[in-house]
Amino acid sequence: MNPTVTPPEVPLHILLRRRRQELSLLQTQVAEALHVSPECITQWECGRRRMELSKIPRIAAALQLDAKALCAQALAEFHPLVYATLFGNDDTPASISQAPV
Repeated sequence: MNPTVTPPEVPLHILLRRRRQELSLLQTQVAEALHVSPECITQWECGRRRMELSKIPRIAAALQLDAKALCAQALAEFHPLVYATLFGNDDTPASISQAPV
């Protein structure tokens, strides 16, 4: 049996770019906060490179997003079998909301 996970409505790379723009942050600002190059941010936002799962908490903090939801979406997109094992076949990632203030 091959578990199927429904992908989230907005791909992660688009969500990251939109959220950065909503916060009026430059790619260089986000890169500095995450200790990566601005080129790395560009590649994440274009969907050409996957972020390391270990960076999810810092990405969530920098973009003021819910870290658990961001991690769930990254797992669903990048590692669907792991996501299905952890959350079951019927669950889909919750939409990512802003982190509580």
